[in-house]
Amino acid sequence: TSESKAKQADLTGKLDKTNARTEQAEADKAKLNEDIKTLEGEMADMDAGQAEATKVRQAEHADYLKASKDFKDSATAVAKATEVLSNYYSSASLLQTKSTTRVGQAPELGGAKGDVGSTIVSVLEVAESDFTQLLAEAEAAESEAASAFDKLVQDNFVSKAMKTADVKGKTSEVKSLEVALGNYKEDKETTGDELDAVLSYLDKLKPQCETKVM
Repeated sequence: TSESKAKQADLTGKLDKTNARTEQAEADKAKLNEDIKTLEGEMADMDAGQAEATKVRQAEHADYLKASKDFKDSATAVAKATEVLSNYYSSASLLQTKSTTRVGQAPELGGAKGDVGSTIVSVLEVAESDFTQLLAEAEAAESEAASAFDKLVQDNFVSKAMKTADVKGKTSEVKSLEVALGNYKEDKETTGDELDAVLSYLDKLKPQCETKVM
């Protein structure tokens, strides 16, 4: 009886340890699975966000290409118009001056016409400067947007690589815990069978070891 009770205590202690280890392993496994789910959700959100950012970037770039072409074409057209008008008013002013000189008139009219031409040319030069400025601003905005997008892509790449490695590591831990849980289950069954045998043997010893009243 003494030996059986000692064996019972030993097996009960082993069974308690196995149960405690099983509970801890199951809790760790649940936590790891939850972490994996969270990481996978974060990566999915990251992919969705980057896909949306890519659409926005493509639309911004398309707008920039159209706007920059318009600004360049406008600046070129204004520059050509300025050149043509400058030549025209210069020639007209020169001819008017020569004409008035031949007939003995004062040359002020030619000068007045030249002033009008100069004013128009000045307006066109301002317009050309404005288009050039708009082009410069569009190029700066495009460069800034492209840099921000490239940084987002790079940050996402690094973050996703880290999260992927983390998921891989946690998945490996889950597999290890599943193996351990299988071993704990076998140990529990074996220890439980031994404990049941000891308890059954103790039950058989009771009639032999108890003093019965006459």
